[in-house]
Amino acid sequence: MARSRARVEVIGLDRLERRLAQLIPQLKEAAQDAVKDSGKAMVADVQRNVRRDTGNLHESVKDTYEKDGLETSVGWRDQDDLYATFHEQGTRRIPANPTLVPALEREARELVAKLRDEVRRRL
Repeated sequence: MARSRARVEVIGLDRLERRLAQLIPQLKEAAQDAVKDSGKAMVADVQRNVRRDTGNLHESVKDTYEKDGLETSVGWRDQDDLYATFHEQGTRRIPANPTLVPALEREARELVAKLRDEVRRRL
């Protein structure tokens, strides 16, 4: 019985490899943009819902980014903003007015859609 051999040649494999290598930075940029957009949205959400007296908590909430822009943190960073904890959690005299966690929960639902849209836009 004779054995037959088949040979398959994939044309354009080197071009495909180059294109895939190009996609990695684009996907990372898409993720960074989606995270940044979510950070800005959380800041705006907190600003809309934070209790206002002097306006300091409204003005001083900030977003910061770490891990090459793939992680965001939103909150108050200054020593003068220590009292934000009292407004978030409440005291005997101040009713709780949580703004950070609800903003995070609302934005978490949106982040996946933002990430998907950014990736699609770049591809």
